Amino acid sequence: MQVKTREFEEKINDLETNHLFTIPEEIKNKVNERWFYLYNWIWEKDVKNSLERDFLKNIDRFWIVFAFLIIIPWALAFFMWGYFLSWIIFFSILFLINLFLVFQLIFISLKRSSILRKNAYVVLTDDYISINWEIKKKTGLNSNDIKEINKVASIFEEEIFKPSNIENTKKWLTKSVWQKFANWFSKILSVWKWNSKNSWQLVLILILLYLAYAFSLFLIYIFWIFIVWIFWNILNIINKKILLIKWHKITRINTGFEDLGDYSNSLTNEKDNLTKLLNEAINNDWQDSLLTNINKKLELINKFAWESIESNIELKKDIESSEFKEMFNYATYNSWIKNQILLPLEQIKTLLLKNLEILNKQDKDIDDQLKNESDPSKSWPILASKKRVEMRIEEINIHISKMDLYINKLK
Repeated sequence: MQVKTREFEEKINDLETNHLFTIPEEIKNKVNERWFYLYNWIWEKDVKNSLERDFLKNIDRFWIVFAFLIIIPWALAFFMWGYFLSWIIFFSILFLINLFLVFQLIFISLKRSSILRKNAYVVLTDDYISINWEIKKKTGLNSNDIKEINKVASIFEEEIFKPSNIENTKKWLTKSVWQKFANWFSKILSVWKWNSKNSWQLVLILILLYLAYAFSLFLIYIFWIFIVWIFWNILNIINKKILLIKWHKITRINTGFEDLGDYSNSLTNEKDNLTKLLNEAINNDWQDSLLTNINKKLELINKFAWESIESNIELKKDIESSEFKEMFNYATYNSWIKNQILLPLEQIKTLLLKNLEILNKQDKDIDDQLKNESDPSKSWPILASKKRVEMRIEEINIHISKMDLYINKLK
């Protein structure tokens, strides 16, 4: 008993490499980088796919049972009570089967929709994991947790962090059902080999019975598909609304992370574009067309910087007001914010300071020129150039002050 317990503890001791699942490197890196990752495990369509798979599985598995259930009562009624009554019995049996399938569909759909609502997402952080709306340490999963995870993975044929296999199963089962149709038809025809002269009547009866059975399954299938389509469209709307309400906070947190990532990419791209423009402006004496483009880039940078600050504030509020606040690691998050937003802003500030230094040097050189120039007719172009440089210096100082404001808010 102790040996089994030790083996079990060893299996669940390291969540990232245990028998349940392996966390992909890409997700590990995301968690290490920003503390948080939201994984969409079960989708709404997975419920529908699982129902369709189970229906095909039942036909494939209980092929003979359905045949005896439908055809034998119909055949007996046909020979005992005649044509009309036999078809009444035939369609009555189909009605009862379809009625049973409808109740089964409703029961299983509601049950699996409940599983979907609990397991739509898996939340991962550096030390914690949230599955089935329960927050636990990564090393704290018990036998019940493992049983629940395996149950969900089995129902929807999708292990955590791995692709779903349910579509492949549906294709395989469809192929298997068609193959059974073909195989049984071949077996019926093979009866002819017993005695081709005297067995044709038996073969003809078997073929008619087999066609009746195929027709009954076709009717069941068409009815079932129609009911699934109607019921699923209604249930899907309900599931989406419930998921939206239940998972609103966590999806909002995830959107906040994604937005900050987008702002980081935008700031980095605009910083690279600004670098090119500023270098070009220095080489071309700050021409008006370049200055217009530089100002546009700086306006975009200011916009992205301010929106990233607002998003950062909102994201922290959302995390702290959610049930996931106990999982929050401020050190990792703040380090991520520094790399995502603070670092690009500091690089932009450094770039502006560098250009300010160049402009100040130009201004000093112009002052030296003015000291050495006594002719008023030659000094006015120099004065005009000095005024342009001073305007650029003033504009750069304004943008540097804004960068300081953003940087201080993020620190």
